[in-house]
Amino acid sequence: MKSGSENWDETFLDVEDYQVERALTNAALDAIRRARRFGTDFVVEEKGNTKSLKPDETGAYEKRFLEDLDCLNRKIAEKQAQDPNALLLNERPKQ
Repeated sequence: MKSGSENWDETFLDVEDYQVERALTNAALDAIRRARRFGTDFVVEEKGNTKSLKPDETGAYEKRFLEDLDCLNRKIAEKQAQDPNALLLNERPKQ
């Protein structure tokens, strides 16, 4: 299983970049939970192949997304601590 996020040189990323990645991770978690609730398959891509998972087969993916979410939340908090004046997602600059 490969996570949706990849390791890269993060020096150029700002708080908004991490907030966008967090939003995508939350969307993936929401999709997993909806698939489980409605008894539908959850579709992933692994190594270029599409894979359809039954609701009871998504646990490892959900766990990984939750771990990614914790990491992203820590990075966002660190970035905001470094630059408290950084814009929050959907926040407009002061005029």
